Amino acid sequence: MASNPTDQSWLTRNTLAAVRELDIAISHHIAWLKELHSNLICDTPISPANLLADAHHRCNFGQWFYSEGMEKFHAEPGFMRIEEVHRAMHDAVRVMLQRRAAVMAIQKQDYEHFMDLAIQFKQDVRTFQYTLINRVCTVDHLTGTWNRHAMVMKLAEEYERTQRTGQTCALCMMDLDHFKVVNDQHGHKAGDEVLQYVTTLVTTELRRYDSLCRYGGEEFLILLPNTDLENAASLLNRIREKLADNPIRVESGHEIPLTASFGVTHMAREEALEEAVEHADHALLAAKAQGRNKVCVWNVLLPER
Repeated sequence: MASNPTDQSWLTRNTLAAVRELDIAISHHIAWLKELHSNLICDTPISPANLLADAHHRCNFGQWFYSEGMEKFHAEPGFMRIEEVHRAMHDAVRVMLQRRAAVMAIQKQDYEHFMDLAIQFKQDVRTFQYTLINRVCTVDHLTGTWNRHAMVMKLAEEYERTQRTGQTCALCMMDLDHFKVVNDQHGHKAGDEVLQYVTTLVTTELRRYDSLCRYGGEEFLILLPNTDLENAASLLNRIREKLADNPIRVESGHEIPLTASFGVTHMAREEALEEAVEHADHALLAAKAQGRNKVCVWNVLLPER
């Protein structure tokens, strides 16, 4: 997932709102284009704002783009490209409107340059919108991790890779211990805070190409490509210890201790993908049976301390 899980979680929870706001911003942009062509073709009065150097900030689309909170989207693919094209489009408009205001003919190359930018702008905005919509389909809205749908695809991708190359991939099931007690004693809002905190903490221990997926409720699946069982168990124990050593203080002020149980196996070329998931789940059950807050490895089924 993203390198900054806190921002990723924010982005995910606000994606649907951003898609809706972007639709509204596009509508305002279309209205602006209509007014612009009226200026150019029908010689209607020109809005002074369109002649200013910061016109790209003043239009309705620009006001949305530069509004508070949007800086969190800056790292998203294509977002800053929209800013570049939007600014250039307004610069091109200013050139044409200045000639119109001076009662001079608009140059054909200036109009063609503007139209190229306008078409590119529309394409870039729609591409970014599709990126946001894709996140809704693949990312868990609460935690910012991959959701169950994306998990199935990532499992299939890693399984195909191991079958084709013979390289290993460790597969882990992680379950927060006694999570129901958190919800019962502190409420579901505190439970949500715990889940967000845990995914942030776990993600900081993972590599860029590892995958953390929300399997359901308080249970997560972790994919560790090119990792044998010994190294996987070592990593998971590091995560387990970090969770146990770092209780969360929720918004209500209560401090909640955290532990988790882990079951890990590897994707073997001689077994089906479903069997690997089942083996990891069996190892997780063994970790719970041995008192929880443990890492168990399939076939060994002994805690790796």
